[in-house]
Amino acid sequence: MWECPDFYFAGDRYVLTFSPMGAGEHTAVYLVGDFDYETGKFIHHIQGEIDWGMDYYAPQSFLAPDGRRIIVGWANEWEWMPFWKDWGPTYKEGWCGFFNLPREVRIMKDDTLQFVPISEIENLRENGERRDTFPVTEKETELFAGNGVCFEIKLKIDLEKTNAEKLELDLRCGDEKKTICLFDFRKAELSIDRNEADGWSKGISRSAMNLKNRKELDVHIFSDQSSLEVFTEEYQSNHSNNIFAGNVQNRLSIRAHGGRVIIKDYEAYGLKDCC
Repeated sequence: MWECPDFYFAGDRYVLTFSPMGAGEHTAVYLVGDFDYETGKFIHHIQGEIDWGMDYYAPQSFLAPDGRRIIVGWANEWEWMPFWKDWGPTYKEGWCGFFNLPREVRIMKDDTLQFVPISEIENLRENGERRDTFPVTEKETELFAGNGVCFEIKLKIDLEKTNAEKLELDLRCGDEKKTICLFDFRKAELSIDRNEADGWSKGISRSAMNLKNRKELDVHIFSDQSSLEVFTEEYQSNHSNNIFAGNVQNRLSIRAHGGRVIIKDYEAYGLKDCC
């Protein structure tokens, strides 16, 4: 069943988004094409994923006053249903469910879509840090962003100067727990492993990376008390995963495998409380 369909106009094309039940890792997809008003038929020629993560479902959109198409997804998955597993950590704390970061839908020249965190989120930034260029070796190096719990990180990987097989970012580390964000350049795959994240969450989300003829790879990460959202490939390969880590899990580290990685245009911020 195609759940929660949404149909709208973007650029000079029509977009249909939906969440297909029983489609495995495909939880939020989009189709781009043309609509015939006389026959009522939608004919698509592009298909793609809105998000590859475990916790992005049933996105719906609205048109902002300034003309932006804003999309918002449900930051939960079926493990929340009591007949599947249990209600999860938040239910025990007296609440259940939340939304992912709002994203602006942008159509590219080839009719594929970008899903860019809305610019208003920049108003939450504090204690910013910037670094131009630095190498990452096989020696684990600690990173700092906000309090290590609620933070935003932006960086670019210089693919022309990188010779490593993989880049590993370990997020929300502490108390023998961590979430592993792995960029595998040899396999051209991004994976987010939360099996050791919090003692409850399980699973590895994966997506292919299109690295052919690409000189750099952009990475944009948001973390808060209950979630990690990772964006890459110009916001076309995205992963949203709930991580119910405690406050002691506030360390971040980075290291390369099989060589070195060159990082450039690094930015890190803390995030203000918006409640």
